[in-house]
Amino acid sequence: MSADDSYASAAAGPSLEVAPATDNDAQDWARIVLDANDGTLHHELPFLAYHPPGRFNFFHTVVRRGSDIVALVPGGLVHRNGGNIFVSPLGASVGGPLILRPLLAETIAVVEALQTNALKRGWKGLEFVLGPTAYQRRPADATAFALFARGFQLIERELTFIVPLEPAAVDGYQTLFRKKQAWSVRAARRRGVVVSHGGSELYAPFIELFRETYGRHGVAPTHTEAEIADLLQRLPGRVEITLASRGDIPLAAILVFRLNDRAAQTFYICSSKAHARENGTVMALSALIDRLAADGFRALDLGPSASSQHVNAGVVFFKEGLGAVGQVRDRWAWATCTNE
Repeated sequence: MSADDSYASAAAGPSLEVAPATDNDAQDWARIVLDANDGTLHHELPFLAYHPPGRFNFFHTVVRRGSDIVALVPGGLVHRNGGNIFVSPLGASVGGPLILRPLLAETIAVVEALQTNALKRGWKGLEFVLGPTAYQRRPADATAFALFARGFQLIERELTFIVPLEPAAVDGYQTLFRKKQAWSVRAARRRGVVVSHGGSELYAPFIELFRETYGRHGVAPTHTEAEIADLLQRLPGRVEITLASRGDIPLAAILVFRLNDRAAQTFYICSSKAHARENGTVMALSALIDRLAADGFRALDLGPSASSQHVNAGVVFFKEGLGAVGQVRDRWAWATCTNE
């Protein structure tokens, strides 16, 4: 055993055990997601349960020291290259090991225990996608460091665009948006564009814009209309809609995930092409920024628009014009056939 391994073993304490999560773990799971430095809606079991049975081979996992859960890993098995790979997240945006005490020795010990478990079960590897630091209570990179130290490789890097929020800011867009976007907000207000925030009661106008937007782009959305309706009903107050309209005409709508008490995520930004001159999208975003800031949020994630494979320059320019800055969302992989 090397000096480094000896330090990790001594600092982490008794050995760790890895096992599938059971229904009896649900209460502790919810508590750990809430208490962990980087827990989000994407780690929560009620959110993941919106997927219909059979779509994913879920294998949510807990790591224990004695009777205490010290880490959890939402995710499941994907059959690839002749074997099973455990991936986290599965059916969500971010995942990876969620560690209650993110001390370095503890984090390394958890990653090592997950590797040992993968070897024991005959899996071909592990893949984890870690969220940006904006989701965290205190910015920290211990998990990424531990993955690298234990032989994981960075196989994909996305840049997601985060709008920093000031506490209780009013008209925060004025210090964030480029001049053109800020002017567009003021113009929309003069035209009588108003913004509403809500849940299922705004589903109908949202879906109208959702259908038009994805029909126009010719791509399939991540969620079906039925799944969006289910999420709004399943998680009221956590999944919401922001709608900009003029009179009875819907102009733009955003599906918003409140990930935790610090960060929110826009999952769909939809708009009417026929009414593009009404500036509904920037109006909706400016109102959403103020609403989240008033509620104490520190970050609004507008989603990834660049990766190691491709940069969507036009979308990046738009998001940066709203004051967003890029933060990484990394995919780490470890293959049992080439590692210890």
